[in-house]
Amino acid sequence: MKALSKLAAIAAVVIAATAPAGAVEVRQVAEIKAAPAAVWAKVGGWCAIKDWHPAVAKCEEGRGGLRTLTLTDGAKIVEKLIKTGKNSYTYAIVSGPLPVKNYTATLAAKPDSNGETDLTWTAKFDAKGKSDSEAAAAINGVFEAGLKNVKNTGKFDAASASAATTAVPAASAAAVAADAARMKARDERAKKLELFKLKALEKAAQAKEEFAKLRTELLEKAKVAAAAARAEYDKAKAAFEKATTAH
Repeated sequence: MKALSKLAAIAAVVIAATAPAGAVEVRQVAEIKAAPAAVWAKVGGWCAIKDWHPAVAKCEEGRGGLRTLTLTDGAKIVEKLIKTGKNSYTYAIVSGPLPVKNYTATLAAKPDSNGETDLTWTAKFDAKGKSDSEAAAAINGVFEAGLKNVKNTGKFDAASASAATTAVPAASAAAVAADAARMKARDERAKKLELFKLKALEKAAQAKEEFAKLRTELLEKAKVAAAAARAEYDKAKAAFEKATTAH
């Protein structure tokens, strides 16, 4: 990575032959001469993007791990925090003007072989209203502007790294945990409902089978009774005819 001491604009755009979710992939890396913890202390806050991305004028955190970015042109992008890791976070775009859908991205600061940091920004998405190449170009522009600004203007030191006890604000992490708990509870309710439906269907099938069996038994008894009545009738008729003939 030494040869890439400047911003490494690695734009690996993968366009699938078919169109599954996440058909387009974009990846860019900036090599920064600082420790990952120091870099992440500057860029890793969930709303810190307003401080290092030149296109973001304002960032507001909301409930459920949401952040609303107000761009310098007044446009707004709503994003949702999906998960966090050591010096990384993954998020999805909920709404905004970018020509993408099914968009998820990860920002991560990792050590490289030179003892420095690769600040990597990756994304997977489908194009919306544009071609795959046009959508990829738009995201590449967003990534390049942000990473280039971090590399050119960032000041990284041990003090800032030690001051950052967590990459993402505790409120955001708590929101992610709360979302996970709600999703788990929802899944458990869905499983219980499905089990209840299965049991109800089993009971209904059993009742139907028992009704069919009882109906068959009743029909057989009715046939036997009808046959016996017919025999008695024939017997009585024969006796009457015999008596009439004798007189």
